[in-house]
Amino acid sequence: MAANVTSVFMYVENVLKSLEFYNEIVGAEVAQIHAEKEGAPISLAILKVGGFTIMLHPQEPHAEDFDGARVGVGIHLQMRVDNVDDFYQHCIDQGAFLSVSGEPTDQSWGWREFALKDLDGFVWS
Repeated sequence: MAANVTSVFMYVENVLKSLEFYNEIVGAEVAQIHAEKEGAPISLAILKVGGFTIMLHPQEPHAEDFDGARVGVGIHLQMRVDNVDDFYQHCIDQGAFLSVSGEPTDQSWGWREFALKDLDGFVWS
């Protein structure tokens, strides 16, 4: 049976700041925002990047699950953009660029890429 990965759940320190990062920097479309009640903090933000869904959840209600863990460590996500160099410059221009690998580089496997971290340490190429 073939599988198709459709989404990722990401537990973040600040859902609003992460939502802004993914919307403004990555260009993710905000699909839904949920709160337990009106005026309450965001409990879930759903964003779309092409056919892929990013679901942002606050870490705080799951604090014991993260005790001693560093969020974002051990996972490396990848996305495809129309122009890697333009996207790299966009990240720098927006002031939200946290470099992992430096400038875009042509890789031996045929991809041109660079890596960056989001606000919680999730790495994207």
